[in-house]
Amino acid sequence: MHEAAEVWAVHFSGRSVNHNRSSMNTRPSFLALVLPMILLQMTSVTWGQAVSSDRRRKRHGDETGDQTVGLMGCGRTKGCFRQPMECMGDNCMAYVTWETLGDGQSRFSLRAQAAGWVAFGLRPEGSTDNGMVPADVYACTNKGELRRSKNGPGFDSFPNPLPQNALDAVTTESAEFSNGVIRCTFTRQPSLDGDDSFYNISGNNQYFILMAFGSSIRPDGDIQGNQHQNRWSTADTRSLQFDFSPPMSSGEALPKAHASLMVIAWVGFASIGITMARFFKPMWPNSKLCGTKVWFTIHRMCMVTCVLCFSAAFVLIFVHRQGFVDTGERTIVVAHAICGIIVTCLGIINPIMAIFRPHPGTPNRPIFNWAHWGVGTTAHLLGLVTVFLGIGYNSTGLLRGIPDYVFFVMIVFIGFHILIWILFEVQRCMTESQGRSNDVALKATGDSTDHLSPDVDSDPPSGSTAKTILLCIYVVGVIIAVAFLVISIAIAG
Repeated sequence: MHEAAEVWAVHFSGRSVNHNRSSMNTRPSFLALVLPMILLQMTSVTWGQAVSSDRRRKRHGDETGDQTVGLMGCGRTKGCFRQPMECMGDNCMAYVTWETLGDGQSRFSLRAQAAGWVAFGLRPEGSTDNGMVPADVYACTNKGELRRSKNGPGFDSFPNPLPQNALDAVTTESAEFSNGVIRCTFTRQPSLDGDDSFYNISGNNQYFILMAFGSSIRPDGDIQGNQHQNRWSTADTRSLQFDFSPPMSSGEALPKAHASLMVIAWVGFASIGITMARFFKPMWPNSKLCGTKVWFTIHRMCMVTCVLCFSAAFVLIFVHRQGFVDTGERTIVVAHAICGIIVTCLGIINPIMAIFRPHPGTPNRPIFNWAHWGVGTTAHLLGLVTVFLGIGYNSTGLLRGIPDYVFFVMIVFIGFHILIWILFEVQRCMTESQGRSNDVALKATGDSTDHLSPDVDSDPPSGSTAKTILLCIYVVGVIIAVAFLVISIAIAG
Protein backbone atom coordinates (compact mmCIF):
# COMPACT_ATOMS: atom_id res chain seq x y z
CA MET A 1 0.00 0.00 0.00
CA HIS A 2 1.56 3.29 -1.11
CA GLU A 3 2.24 5.75 1.63
CA ALA A 4 0.53 8.58 -0.19
CA ALA A 5 -2.52 6.42 -0.62
CA GLU A 6 -2.64 5.58 3.07
CA VAL A 7 -2.78 9.19 4.18
CA TRP A 8 -6.26 10.11 5.24
CA ALA A 9 -6.35 13.66 3.89
CA VAL A 10 -9.33 14.96 5.76
CA HIS A 11 -9.24 18.76 5.68
CA PHE A 12 -12.70 19.53 6.88
CA SER A 13 -14.26 22.76 5.72
CA GLY A 14 -15.33 25.18 8.36
CA ARG A 15 -19.05 24.50 8.18
CA SER A 16 -20.59 22.05 10.64
CA VAL A 17 -23.75 20.08 10.16
CA ASN A 18 -26.79 21.64 11.82
CA HIS A 19 -27.48 20.12 15.19
CA ASN A 20 -30.92 18.80 16.02
CA ARG A 21 -30.54 17.35 19.53
CA SER A 22 -33.39 14.96 20.32
CA SER A 23 -33.91 13.40 23.22
CA MET A 24 -31.06 -42.02 41.79
CA ASN A 25 -30.23 -45.40 43.77
CA THR A 26 -26.51 -44.90 43.29
CA ARG A 27 -25.65 -41.54 44.76
CA PRO A 28 -22.50 -39.94 43.39
CA SER A 29 -22.66 -37.06 45.87
CA PHE A 30 -19.49 -35.34 44.74
CA LEU A 31 -20.53 -35.21 41.08
CA ALA A 32 -24.03 -34.11 41.97
CA LEU A 33 -22.55 -31.02 43.58
CA VAL A 34 -19.74 -30.36 41.12
CA LEU A 35 -21.77 -30.51 37.90
CA PRO A 36 -24.08 -27.61 38.82
CA MET A 37 -20.96 -25.62 39.68
CA ILE A 38 -19.65 -26.31 36.18
CA LEU A 39 -22.87 -24.83 34.77
CA LEU A 40 -22.46 -21.76 36.94
CA GLN A 41 -18.89 -21.36 35.74
CA MET A 42 -19.99 -21.64 32.09
CA THR A 43 -22.60 -18.93 32.52
CA SER A 44 -20.19 -16.72 34.45
CA VAL A 45 -17.98 -16.48 31.36
CA THR A 46 -20.83 -14.95 29.38
CA TRP A 47 -21.79 -12.74 32.30
CA GLY A 48 -18.23 -11.58 32.87
CA GLN A 49 -17.89 -10.46 29.28
CA ALA A 50 -21.29 -8.85 29.16
CA VAL A 51 -21.15 -6.74 32.32
CA SER A 52 -18.22 -4.74 30.96
CA SER A 53 -20.25 -3.52 27.99
CA ASP A 54 -21.22 0.09 27.48
CA ARG A 55 -24.26 0.87 29.62
CA ARG A 56 -24.93 4.38 28.27
CA ARG A 57 -28.10 4.03 26.24
CA LYS A 58 -30.29 6.37 24.24
CA ARG A 59 -33.76 5.12 23.31
CA HIS A 60 -35.29 6.07 19.95
CA GLY A 61 -38.93 5.63 19.06
CA ASP A 62 -38.53 4.81 15.36
CA GLU A 63 -40.29 2.09 13.44
CA THR A 64 -37.50 -0.41 13.88
CA GLY A 65 -38.29 -0.75 17.58
CA ASP A 66 -35.92 -0.06 20.48
CA GLN A 67 -32.54 1.03 19.12
CA THR A 68 -29.59 1.69 21.38
CA VAL A 69 -26.49 3.80 21.05
CA GLY A 70 -23.49 1.57 21.64
CA LEU A 71 -22.56 -1.99 20.76
CA MET A 72 -25.76 -3.66 21.91
CA GLY A 73 -27.17 -5.63 18.99
CA CYS A 74 -24.01 -5.82 16.87
CA GLY A 75 -24.62 -8.23 14.02
CA ARG A 76 -28.24 -8.50 15.09
CA THR A 77 -29.90 -5.10 14.86
CA LYS A 78 -26.97 -3.10 13.55
CA GLY A 79 -23.62 -3.34 11.77
CA CYS A 80 -20.41 -2.66 13.70
CA PHE A 81 -16.75 -1.95 13.04
CA ARG A 82 -14.70 -1.79 16.22
CA GLN A 83 -11.12 -1.80 17.42
CA PRO A 84 -9.93 -4.06 18.88
CA MET A 85 -12.16 -6.59 17.13
CA GLU A 86 -14.84 -8.14 19.39
CA CYS A 87 -14.23 -5.51 22.09
CA MET A 88 -17.12 -4.38 24.27
CA GLY A 89 -17.96 -0.96 25.71
CA ASP A 90 -15.15 0.76 27.57
CA ASN A 91 -12.67 -1.86 26.32
CA CYS A 92 -12.97 -0.45 22.80
CA MET A 93 -10.47 2.07 21.52
CA ALA A 94 -12.97 3.17 18.88
CA TYR A 95 -16.04 1.94 17.05
CA VAL A 96 -18.72 2.93 14.57
CA THR A 97 -22.15 1.30 14.28
CA TRP A 98 -24.87 1.69 11.66
CA GLU A 99 -28.52 0.67 11.42
CA THR A 100 -31.35 1.16 8.96
CA LEU A 101 -34.39 3.09 10.21
CA GLY A 102 -38.00 2.67 9.22
CA ASP A 103 -38.01 5.81 7.05
CA GLY A 104 -35.10 4.58 4.93
CA GLN A 105 -32.44 6.70 6.60
CA SER A 106 -29.45 5.22 8.39
CA ARG A 107 -28.25 5.98 11.90
CA PHE A 108 -24.53 6.05 12.65
CA SER A 109 -22.91 6.13 16.09
CA LEU A 110 -19.24 6.84 16.75
CA ARG A 111 -17.21 6.54 19.91
CA ALA A 112 -13.48 6.79 20.61
CA GLN A 113 -11.08 7.37 23.45
CA ALA A 114 -9.70 10.51 21.82
CA ALA A 115 -8.83 14.06 22.78
CA GLY A 116 -9.70 15.83 19.53
CA TRP A 117 -11.84 13.92 17.03
CA VAL A 118 -13.07 10.56 15.78
CA ALA A 119 -14.07 10.01 12.17
CA PHE A 120 -15.33 7.29 9.89
CA GLY A 121 -15.56 7.16 6.11
CA LEU A 122 -17.03 5.18 3.24
CA ARG A 123 -14.69 4.14 0.41
CA PRO A 124 -16.31 2.77 -2.75
CA GLU A 125 -16.04 -0.89 -3.60
CA GLY A 126 -14.59 -0.25 -7.06
CA SER A 127 -11.94 2.28 -6.03
CA THR A 128 -8.45 1.45 -7.25
CA ASP A 129 -6.68 3.03 -4.30
CA ASN A 130 -6.13 0.80 -1.27
CA GLY A 131 -5.77 3.63 1.24
CA MET A 132 -8.18 6.11 2.75
CA VAL A 133 -9.15 7.90 -0.49
CA PRO A 134 -11.53 8.58 -2.04
CA ALA A 135 -13.97 8.59 0.83
CA ASP A 136 -17.09 10.24 2.20
CA VAL A 137 -16.03 11.16 5.73
CA TYR A 138 -17.84 12.16 8.93
CA ALA A 139 -16.05 13.34 12.07
CA CYS A 140 -17.18 14.10 15.61
CA THR A 141 -15.09 16.66 17.50
CA ASN A 142 -14.45 17.49 21.12
CA LYS A 143 -16.50 20.65 20.56
CA GLY A 144 -19.68 18.63 20.21
CA GLU A 145 -19.89 19.08 16.45
CA LEU A 146 -20.25 16.81 13.45
CA ARG A 147 -18.13 17.67 10.40
CA ARG A 148 -18.46 16.16 6.93
CA SER A 149 -16.00 16.29 4.04
CA LYS A 150 -14.66 14.18 1.19
CA ASN A 151 -11.21 12.68 0.90
CA GLY A 152 -9.31 13.30 -2.30
CA PRO A 153 -6.06 12.05 -3.75
CA GLY A 154 -3.95 14.73 -2.10
CA PHE A 155 -3.84 17.78 0.10
CA ASP A 156 -4.09 20.33 -2.68
CA SER A 157 -7.78 19.62 -3.29
CA PHE A 158 -8.85 20.67 0.19
CA PRO A 159 -10.73 22.36 1.66
CA ASN A 160 -13.65 21.63 -0.64
CA PRO A 161 -16.79 23.60 0.20
CA LEU A 162 -19.83 21.36 0.56
CA PRO A 163 -23.20 22.43 -0.86
CA GLN A 164 -25.96 23.21 1.61
CA ASN A 165 -28.08 20.25 0.50
CA ALA A 166 -25.21 17.94 1.44
CA LEU A 167 -25.32 19.37 4.96
CA ASP A 168 -29.09 19.10 5.20
CA ALA A 169 -28.93 15.40 4.29
CA VAL A 170 -27.19 14.67 7.62
CA THR A 171 -28.78 15.39 11.00
CA THR A 172 -26.94 15.28 14.31
CA GLU A 173 -28.86 13.56 17.11
CA SER A 174 -26.26 13.81 19.85
CA ALA A 175 -22.62 14.80 20.27
CA GLU A 176 -20.56 15.03 23.43
CA PHE A 177 -17.06 14.91 24.84
CA SER A 178 -16.48 13.81 28.44
CA ASN A 179 -13.79 12.00 30.40
CA GLY A 180 -11.58 11.70 27.35
CA VAL A 181 -14.28 10.01 25.26
CA ILE A 182 -15.96 11.46 22.17
CA ARG A 183 -19.43 10.21 21.21
CA CYS A 184 -21.88 11.25 18.57
CA THR A 185 -24.92 9.91 16.75
CA PHE A 186 -26.38 11.16 13.49
CA THR A 187 -28.75 10.11 10.75
CA ARG A 188 -27.96 10.17 7.04
CA GLN A 189 -30.09 9.96 3.92
CA PRO A 190 -29.19 6.98 1.72
CA SER A 191 -28.30 9.16 -1.28
CA LEU A 192 -28.26 12.75 -2.53
CA ASP A 193 -29.02 13.84 -6.08
CA GLY A 194 -26.30 15.87 -7.73
CA ASP A 195 -23.55 14.96 -5.25
CA ASP A 196 -21.39 12.03 -6.37
CA SER A 197 -19.26 12.26 -3.23
CA PHE A 198 -22.33 11.60 -1.07
CA TYR A 199 -22.15 7.87 -1.67
CA ASN A 200 -25.39 5.97 -2.20
CA ILE A 201 -25.65 3.41 0.61
CA SER A 202 -29.02 1.99 -0.43
CA GLY A 203 -29.68 -1.35 -2.10
CA ASN A 204 -26.74 -3.69 -2.60
CA ASN A 205 -24.07 -0.97 -2.70
CA GLN A 206 -21.08 -1.89 -0.57
CA TYR A 207 -18.19 0.14 0.84
CA PHE A 208 -15.01 -0.25 2.81
CA ILE A 209 -15.54 1.14 6.32
CA LEU A 210 -12.76 3.51 7.42
CA MET A 211 -12.16 4.76 10.94
CA ALA A 212 -9.57 7.01 12.60
CA PHE A 213 -9.12 9.36 15.52
CA GLY A 214 -6.67 12.04 16.58
CA SER A 215 -5.98 14.89 18.96
CA SER A 216 -5.16 17.78 16.59
CA ILE A 217 -7.98 20.24 16.11
CA ARG A 218 -7.92 23.87 14.99
CA PRO A 219 -9.49 26.71 16.96
CA ASP A 220 -12.28 27.02 14.39
CA GLY A 221 -13.29 23.41 14.97
CA ASP A 222 -11.73 21.91 11.83
CA ILE A 223 -9.58 18.86 12.37
CA GLN A 224 -6.14 18.13 11.00
CA GLY A 225 -7.07 14.91 9.27
CA ASN A 226 -3.54 13.95 8.24
CA GLN A 227 -2.48 13.85 11.89
CA HIS A 228 -4.30 10.85 13.28
CA GLN A 229 -3.19 8.69 16.17
CA ASN A 230 -4.79 5.51 14.80
CA ARG A 231 -6.60 4.51 11.62
CA TRP A 232 -8.24 1.33 10.36
CA SER A 233 -10.08 -0.05 7.35
CA THR A 234 -12.22 -3.14 6.97
CA ALA A 235 -10.58 -5.90 4.97
CA ASP A 236 -13.62 -6.23 2.72
CA THR A 237 -16.61 -4.18 1.66
CA ARG A 238 -19.82 -4.19 3.66
CA SER A 239 -23.42 -3.36 2.95
CA LEU A 240 -24.97 -0.62 5.03
CA GLN A 241 -28.52 -1.76 4.25
CA PHE A 242 -28.16 -5.32 5.50
CA ASP A 243 -31.15 -6.70 7.35
CA PHE A 244 -29.88 -6.95 10.91
CA SER A 245 -33.26 -7.91 12.34
CA PRO A 246 -33.19 -10.81 14.81
CA PRO A 247 -33.54 -14.28 13.29
CA MET A 248 -36.93 -14.67 14.93
CA SER A 249 -38.30 -11.21 14.21
CA SER A 250 -41.18 -12.33 11.96
CA GLY A 251 -43.93 -14.14 13.72
CA GLU A 252 -42.86 -14.24 17.37
CA ALA A 253 -45.69 -16.51 18.56
CA LEU A 254 -44.00 -19.83 17.79
CA PRO A 255 -40.55 -18.81 19.11
CA LYS A 256 -42.13 -17.52 22.31
CA ALA A 257 -44.11 -20.74 22.72
CA HIS A 258 -40.91 -22.72 22.09
CA ALA A 259 -38.97 -20.71 24.68
CA SER A 260 -41.74 -20.92 27.28
CA LEU A 261 -42.13 -24.67 26.92
CA MET A 262 -38.37 -25.21 27.20
CA VAL A 263 -38.27 -23.12 30.39
CA ILE A 264 -41.21 -25.04 31.84
CA ALA A 265 -39.56 -28.34 30.91
CA TRP A 266 -35.96 -27.84 32.06
CA VAL A 267 -36.16 -25.10 34.69
CA GLY A 268 -39.44 -26.38 36.11
CA PHE A 269 -40.35 -30.05 35.84
CA ALA A 270 -36.84 -31.46 35.27
CA SER A 271 -35.44 -29.61 38.30
CA ILE A 272 -38.18 -30.91 40.61
CA GLY A 273 -38.18 -34.42 39.14
CA ILE A 274 -34.43 -34.90 39.47
CA THR A 275 -34.48 -33.48 43.00
CA MET A 276 -37.15 -35.99 44.05
CA ALA A 277 -35.15 -38.92 42.67
CA ARG A 278 -31.95 -37.70 44.23
CA PHE A 279 -33.00 -36.88 47.78
CA PHE A 280 -36.47 -38.25 48.58
CA LYS A 281 -36.31 -42.02 48.15
CA PRO A 282 -36.22 -42.57 51.95
CA MET A 283 -39.14 -40.22 52.56
CA TRP A 284 -42.72 -41.30 53.31
CA PRO A 285 -41.85 -45.04 53.59
CA ASN A 286 -45.36 -45.99 54.72
CA SER A 287 -47.22 -44.07 52.01
CA LYS A 288 -48.07 -44.69 48.39
CA LEU A 289 -49.19 -42.37 45.62
CA CYS A 290 -50.92 -43.82 42.55
CA GLY A 291 -49.86 -47.30 43.61
CA THR A 292 -46.11 -46.69 43.99
CA LYS A 293 -43.80 -44.88 46.35
CA VAL A 294 -44.37 -41.15 46.62
CA TRP A 295 -40.98 -40.06 45.32
CA PHE A 296 -41.22 -42.31 42.28
CA THR A 297 -44.71 -41.15 41.32
CA ILE A 298 -43.74 -37.48 41.55
CA HIS A 299 -40.49 -38.10 39.70
CA ARG A 300 -42.25 -39.97 36.91
CA MET A 301 -45.00 -37.36 36.55
CA CYS A 302 -42.46 -34.52 36.38
CA MET A 303 -40.23 -36.24 33.84
CA VAL A 304 -43.09 -37.35 31.60
CA THR A 305 -44.41 -33.78 31.56
CA CYS A 306 -40.90 -32.53 30.87
CA VAL A 307 -40.63 -34.84 27.83
CA LEU A 308 -44.00 -33.68 26.50
CA CYS A 309 -43.06 -30.00 26.90
CA PHE A 310 -39.64 -30.10 25.27
CA SER A 311 -40.89 -32.39 22.48
CA ALA A 312 -43.64 -29.90 21.64
CA ALA A 313 -41.13 -27.03 21.83
CA PHE A 314 -38.75 -28.91 19.53
CA VAL A 315 -41.47 -29.37 16.90
CA LEU A 316 -42.62 -25.74 17.14
CA ILE A 317 -39.20 -24.25 16.47
CA PHE A 318 -38.61 -26.50 13.48
CA VAL A 319 -41.99 -25.48 12.08
CA HIS A 320 -41.07 -21.83 12.59
CA ARG A 321 -37.60 -22.12 11.08
CA GLN A 322 -38.69 -24.60 8.41
CA GLY A 323 -35.61 -26.67 9.14
CA PHE A 324 -32.27 -26.24 10.88
CA VAL A 325 -30.69 -22.81 11.29
CA ASP A 326 -28.30 -21.55 8.64
CA THR A 327 -24.75 -22.35 9.75
CA GLY A 328 -23.76 -18.89 8.56
CA GLU A 329 -25.85 -17.22 11.26
CA ARG A 330 -24.49 -15.86 14.50
CA THR A 331 -22.45 -18.28 16.58
CA ILE A 332 -24.88 -18.07 19.49
CA VAL A 333 -27.80 -19.03 17.22
CA VAL A 334 -25.99 -22.11 15.90
CA ALA A 335 -24.75 -23.07 19.39
CA HIS A 336 -28.27 -22.78 20.80
CA ALA A 337 -29.66 -24.98 18.01
CA ILE A 338 -26.98 -27.67 18.42
CA CYS A 339 -27.36 -27.75 22.21
CA GLY A 340 -31.14 -27.94 21.83
CA ILE A 341 -30.91 -30.98 19.56
CA ILE A 342 -28.50 -32.75 21.92
CA VAL A 343 -30.72 -32.00 24.92
CA THR A 344 -33.80 -33.28 23.11
CA CYS A 345 -32.05 -36.52 22.16
CA LEU A 346 -30.81 -37.10 25.71
CA GLY A 347 -34.23 -36.24 27.12
CA ILE A 348 -35.87 -38.87 24.93
CA ILE A 349 -33.23 -41.55 25.49
CA ASN A 350 -33.51 -41.44 29.29
CA PRO A 351 -37.20 -42.43 29.64
CA ILE A 352 -36.67 -45.19 27.06
CA MET A 353 -33.86 -46.50 29.26
CA ALA A 354 -36.19 -46.33 32.27
CA ILE A 355 -38.86 -48.37 30.52
CA PHE A 356 -36.41 -51.23 30.02
CA ARG A 357 -34.62 -50.91 33.36
CA PRO A 358 -33.47 -54.18 35.03
CA HIS A 359 -34.89 -55.30 38.36
CA PRO A 360 -33.28 -54.17 41.62
CA GLY A 361 -30.61 -56.59 42.78
CA THR A 362 -29.78 -57.87 39.30
CA PRO A 363 -26.18 -57.50 38.00
CA ASN A 364 -27.10 -54.86 35.43
CA ARG A 365 -29.00 -52.66 37.83
CA PRO A 366 -25.96 -50.58 38.94
CA ILE A 367 -25.09 -49.97 35.28
CA PHE A 368 -28.60 -48.68 34.66
CA ASN A 369 -28.47 -46.48 37.76
CA TRP A 370 -25.28 -44.78 36.61
CA ALA A 371 -26.42 -44.48 32.99
CA HIS A 372 -29.84 -43.12 33.97
CA TRP A 373 -28.29 -40.64 36.37
CA GLY A 374 -25.58 -39.56 33.93
CA VAL A 375 -27.86 -39.05 30.94
CA GLY A 376 -30.53 -37.30 33.03
CA THR A 377 -28.09 -34.98 34.79
CA THR A 378 -26.30 -34.11 31.56
CA ALA A 379 -29.61 -33.34 29.85
CA HIS A 380 -30.71 -31.12 32.73
CA LEU A 381 -27.47 -29.14 32.89
CA LEU A 382 -27.23 -28.77 29.12
CA GLY A 383 -30.91 -27.79 29.05
CA LEU A 384 -30.21 -24.94 31.46
CA VAL A 385 -27.20 -23.86 29.40
CA THR A 386 -29.39 -23.84 26.27
CA VAL A 387 -31.94 -21.67 28.07
CA PHE A 388 -29.12 -19.27 28.99
CA LEU A 389 -28.05 -19.07 25.35
CA GLY A 390 -31.62 -18.33 24.30
CA ILE A 391 -32.11 -15.60 26.90
CA GLY A 392 -28.71 -14.03 26.31
CA TYR A 393 -27.49 -10.74 27.73
CA ASN A 394 -26.90 -7.31 26.26
CA SER A 395 -29.18 -7.99 23.28
CA THR A 396 -27.50 -11.30 22.42
CA GLY A 397 -30.67 -13.29 23.11
CA LEU A 398 -32.69 -14.96 20.36
CA LEU A 399 -35.95 -13.18 21.11
CA ARG A 400 -36.43 -9.47 20.55
CA GLY A 401 -36.83 -7.38 23.66
CA ILE A 402 -35.76 -9.81 26.40
CA PRO A 403 -34.68 -7.50 29.29
CA ASP A 404 -31.11 -7.86 30.59
CA TYR A 405 -32.33 -8.58 34.10
CA VAL A 406 -33.83 -11.89 32.94
CA PHE A 407 -30.27 -13.20 32.54
CA PHE A 408 -29.54 -12.35 36.17
CA VAL A 409 -32.76 -14.02 37.30
CA MET A 410 -31.43 -17.21 35.74
CA ILE A 411 -28.14 -16.71 37.59
CA VAL A 412 -30.06 -16.30 40.85
CA PHE A 413 -32.08 -19.45 40.12
CA ILE A 414 -28.90 -21.49 39.53
CA GLY A 415 -27.48 -20.21 42.80
CA PHE A 416 -30.75 -21.05 44.57
CA HIS A 417 -30.75 -24.55 43.05
CA ILE A 418 -27.16 -25.23 44.14
CA LEU A 419 -27.80 -23.90 47.66
CA ILE A 420 -30.86 -26.10 48.18
CA TRP A 421 -29.01 -29.15 46.88
CA ILE A 422 -26.14 -28.48 49.28
CA LEU A 423 -28.62 -28.29 52.16
CA PHE A 424 -30.25 -31.54 51.01
CA GLU A 425 -26.84 -33.22 50.86
CA VAL A 426 -25.93 -32.04 54.36
CA GLN A 427 -29.29 -33.18 55.71
CA ARG A 428 -28.99 -36.56 53.98
CA CYS A 429 -25.50 -37.18 55.32
CA MET A 430 -26.64 -36.34 58.84
CA THR A 431 -30.01 -38.08 59.09
CA GLU A 432 -30.72 -40.55 56.28
CA SER A 433 -31.40 -44.09 57.45
CA GLN A 434 -29.07 -46.78 56.22
CA GLY A 435 -29.82 -50.10 54.51
CA ARG A 436 -33.23 -49.25 53.09
CA SER A 437 -34.00 -50.26 49.53
CA ASN A 438 -35.56 -47.44 47.57
CA ASP A 439 -35.49 -48.87 44.08
CA VAL A 440 -38.65 -49.38 42.10
CA ALA A 441 -38.77 -52.47 39.93
CA LEU A 442 -40.10 -52.49 36.40
CA LYS A 443 -42.77 -55.06 37.31
CA ALA A 444 -43.47 -57.76 39.85
CA THR A 445 -41.72 -61.11 39.62
CA GLY A 446 -44.11 -63.97 40.20
CA ASP A 447 -46.58 -63.08 42.93
CA SER A 448 -44.30 -60.58 44.60
CA THR A 449 -45.61 -57.05 45.00
CA ASP A 450 -42.96 -55.82 47.41
CA HIS A 451 -41.98 -53.00 45.05
CA LEU A 452 -45.47 -51.54 45.44
CA SER A 453 -45.71 -52.00 49.22
CA PRO A 454 -44.75 -49.53 51.89
CA ASP A 455 -41.66 -50.24 53.97
CA VAL A 456 -43.65 -51.51 56.94
CA ASP A 457 -40.52 -52.31 58.92
CA SER A 458 -39.09 -48.86 58.50
CA ASP A 459 -39.64 -45.86 60.67
CA PRO A 460 -39.96 -42.43 59.08
CA PRO A 461 -36.49 -40.98 58.59
CA SER A 462 -35.38 -38.44 61.14
CA GLY A 463 -35.43 -34.83 60.01
CA SER A 464 -38.33 -35.54 57.62
CA THR A 465 -40.23 -32.41 58.67
CA ALA A 466 -37.27 -30.12 57.97
CA LYS A 467 -36.65 -31.88 54.69
CA THR A 468 -40.27 -31.49 53.65
CA ILE A 469 -40.17 -27.77 54.48
CA LEU A 470 -36.99 -27.44 52.42
CA LEU A 471 -38.69 -29.21 49.52
CA CYS A 472 -41.64 -26.82 49.72
CA ILE A 473 -39.27 -23.85 49.63
CA TYR A 474 -37.52 -25.32 46.61
CA VAL A 475 -40.75 -26.03 44.71
CA VAL A 476 -42.06 -22.53 45.41
CA GLY A 477 -38.76 -21.05 44.23
CA VAL A 478 -38.88 -23.09 41.02
CA ILE A 479 -42.48 -22.06 40.34
CA ILE A 480 -41.65 -18.37 40.87
CA ALA A 481 -38.61 -18.58 38.57
CA VAL A 482 -40.56 -20.37 35.83
CA ALA A 483 -43.50 -17.98 36.08
CA PHE A 484 -41.21 -14.95 35.89
CA LEU A 485 -39.32 -16.28 32.87
CA VAL A 486 -42.45 -17.28 30.99
CA ILE A 487 -44.09 -13.90 31.62
CA SER A 488 -40.91 -12.08 30.54
CA ILE A 489 -40.84 -14.11 27.33
CA ALA A 490 -44.54 -13.49 26.67
CA ILE A 491 -44.31 -9.70 26.99
CA ALA A 492 -40.94 -9.34 25.21
CA GLY A 493 -40.83 -7.51 21.91
